[in-house]
Amino acid sequence: MKRINLTIIAVVATTIFTFCGRRTDGNDEKTTNKNEPSVVAVPVFNQDSAYNFVKTQVDFGPRVPNSKAHENCLEYLSDKLGKFGAEVSIQKGTGTLYDGQKIDIKNIIGTFNPSAEHRILLVAHWDSRPFADQDTEQSKHKTPILGANDGASGVGILLEVARNLTTLPENTGIDIIFFDVEDYGAPYFYKGDKNENSWCIGSQYWSKNPHKADYRAEYGILLDMVGASGAKFYKEQYSVRYADNIVEKVWSKAINAGFDGYFV
Repeated sequence: MKRINLTIIAVVATTIFTFCGRRTDGNDEKTTNKNEPSVVAVPVFNQDSAYNFVKTQVDFGPRVPNSKAHENCLEYLSDKLGKFGAEVSIQKGTGTLYDGQKIDIKNIIGTFNPSAEHRILLVAHWDSRPFADQDTEQSKHKTPILGANDGASGVGILLEVARNLTTLPENTGIDIIFFDVEDYGAPYFYKGDKNENSWCIGSQYWSKNPHKADYRAEYGILLDMVGASGAKFYKEQYSVRYADNIVEKVWSKAINAGFDGYFV
């Protein structure tokens, strides 16, 4: 898992800081003929630190929404983002589960350089699935998962990115959102009438109720299930359709860094 963490952090961090370094004032075209991209120093990150962020989440136990482990993890993640310099807020709401029951939502939002107009959005989900319904052992299908890969890995990587966001250009800000209640979709063994929108409840809520009115990011990167051994990352079709230039930027950074065996 450490190797994959290192890969993702390097690519995400390089992409972010290259973008920051090339952001120019709208009047630059009129006042200078210098079009050379600026040299960008990518912050040093620590793969063991990222790995430890993952381990700490897993040590709480399954982060099933509204559980004690979930509450403890919320405090931990909020505290870490705050210590890394973010303005932290908890977006609270209510969603509807697959069986029609209501559930509380707690999206964790860390805002870096909040006054900056140009923004980058980085997201992952921090909850873990209450059903291990894809486990090879059927006896475990109704037990919650620990979510080291599916949940904690993306969050751990973004915490390590956050740890390095001590110096940002004045005109660029970064928002890190850890979405809640993303993995509470209907299990195969539920036979009642299903709410077809029971996955990604936290991000659905945020998309309808952004943390700031008229919020807009230059682009966003979602990390999900990025900790598997031997993982390969393929270009996702909707991302290619709607943000092809950003996909190409991330993949080209990965390939140039020697990670073409992972980003295919």
